[in-house]
Amino acid sequence: MKRFLAASFVGLAAIGSAAPSWSAPPPAGNTAATVAPADKVLVATSFRASKLIGMNVRNAEGEKLGTINDFVLDVRSGKIAYAALSVGGVLGVGDKLFAVPYTELKFDHGKDEQFFVLNASKQKLEASPGFDQSNWPNFADPHWTDQIDKYYREARAKEVSARPAR
Repeated sequence: MKRFLAASFVGLAAIGSAAPSWSAPPPAGNTAATVAPADKVLVATSFRASKLIGMNVRNAEGEKLGTINDFVLDVRSGKIAYAALSVGGVLGVGDKLFAVPYTELKFDHGKDEQFFVLNASKQKLEASPGFDQSNWPNFADPHWTDQIDKYYREARAKEVSARPAR
């Protein structure tokens, strides 16, 4: 199932963009899209799914929350609906999975690492609905996906209301 989802994601991503996108535009007058000024770092924005699986997920404070275990693809839109985030355990044994709406993740990178950022504390993540590797939820069940989406919407609303006014 994991390979099928990854292969589906890669196939749909290939249809959507034939060439990788870069964060730095090419220098003026240069037609080579992969050449960047010496002071710019090129960061790809299109990846094979297999390169994203296993990628670390950190919170805004830099604390590691877990790793990407898999993705759930919305086959109607061709977009990633959820990332299955693996938390705890050792070498995949004893870990718990959490479905995180993909829109809650932001791609980032440091000098030596690429990772996703989830704006949540470890406690907030572990309080969200989770599941075991051997017992995946039915993502076709609107009650289950509504529960996940509602949890993250409410968490985001609480965070916004807790911010001091400027």
